[in-house]
Amino acid sequence: MRSFTQNFFVLNLLLSAVLAIPLGLADAALYFKAGENTVRFFSLLGFRWDLAAEALEAVLETFVISLFGVALGGLVALPVAFMASPLVAPPRFSWAVRWVSSAVRSIPAVLWAVFFVILVGPGPAAGALALALYTSTYLVKLFYEALEAVERELYDSLRAIGLRGPPLAAVLFTHVKRQVVSHVLFMLEYNVRTATILGFVGAGGVGYYILQYLSILDYAAVTTYVVATVVFVVAIDAVSYLLRRRI
Repeated sequence: MRSFTQNFFVLNLLLSAVLAIPLGLADAALYFKAGENTVRFFSLLGFRWDLAAEALEAVLETFVISLFGVALGGLVALPVAFMASPLVAPPRFSWAVRWVSSAVRSIPAVLWAVFFVILVGPGPAAGALALALYTSTYLVKLFYEALEAVERELYDSLRAIGLRGPPLAAVLFTHVKRQVVSHVLFMLEYNVRTATILGFVGAGGVGYYILQYLSILDYAAVTTYVVATVVFVVAIDAVSYLLRRRI
């Protein structure tokens, strides 16, 4: 009798093989072409030290966009999260808040960036507003789930002494403050990565410059910006990890 891992492997292997045909991935010529393009691509790579300072400025702009998204998103998410929890708000009202939050969150951040580019024009402002909106709805979900993970005994005791509404939510949030801070740090990591992509639609940050240099096939310049971004993202991940461990 085959194990679960064997069945899982076989099923995914068959599914991948079947789906590769309509996707054109079963054509051997595709891989020969990819090989030739790979050799050509790597032959054009390099690092432009003359763009290092500009790349650093673009990465810092991306970080500012991301940090704003977390700051404003967290500011909005905290009060909305308790309205989305039936432990604090009336059940029907809380489920309505959840539905709206879920609907907003179902739209990718890059599409919100397109929307805000239309509203306020290209630039970092559009990216910052898009990330703030998306982050707020994502944090709403994480925050109300943290609230609902509180021990039932604590919740009942707080209700027994007459706490309701915002005062009750304030005490519950204090009890789960470690989870709240951890979720905020996670969203900062997420936003730094996402903000890089938002530049592709004109919403500022390092992605805007990467797209411009890609359009003129200056792969050395692209490499410079990508390296700067990777180093910065790794640094953010490391700092965030250390902070979460100290919480």
